[in-house]
Amino acid sequence: MVFIRLFICLMISFAAFPAFAAADSESLRFALGYSFLSNVDELKDSYKDRSKYAGYGNDIYNTSINLSFQPYYQFENNLRAGAGVGPLILLLGDAHHIEVPLNLTLGYTFLPDSRYCPYFRTGISCHLASGDFYSDSSPGFFGGIGLGMFNSRSVHLGFEVAYDAAELSLKRSPAKPEHEKIKTGEWTFYLYADF
Repeated sequence: MVFIRLFICLMISFAAFPAFAAADSESLRFALGYSFLSNVDELKDSYKDRSKYAGYGNDIYNTSINLSFQPYYQFENNLRAGAGVGPLILLLGDAHHIEVPLNLTLGYTFLPDSRYCPYFRTGISCHLASGDFYSDSSPGFFGGIGLGMFNSRSVHLGFEVAYDAAELSLKRSPAKPEHEKIKTGEWTFYLYADF
């Protein structure tokens, strides 16, 4: 319920931003790139343990597709509003797990007309997931700082470091009687091209 309220508030804020910016100065941008995630190996190890105790065997393979898509609006007053999808986290083998992080963010770009422009963005994140040992997920804070490069060209490059507090809960196992909580992709390093 809290996630739904936060989502609605962010969508209202996102819809209200055009009132603060001139319509001809808006710029819709599409960032596509490669993400390096933390804690995916921890998730894989937890699945291996649970699979072994469930009698399935413990051959679990990380076949994740580390592409992320981050569209956003850049306004004349340096504000930015956007969303993000990915990367796809996929574990296959004796047990399976699929997970897609989603985020909604608001931010600010410094020096948008210069060749190099730092920015930050904050918002909420939630991971849609399914799997043999998946129990539930809870939304969390999302925050990132980055640097856009070569802004004088039609295709920009950039990198970002982000923190994602959204959590997954895994079902209990004989080895771990409590639900195990994992922040998949708690820290993310993102290299991208911005179109």
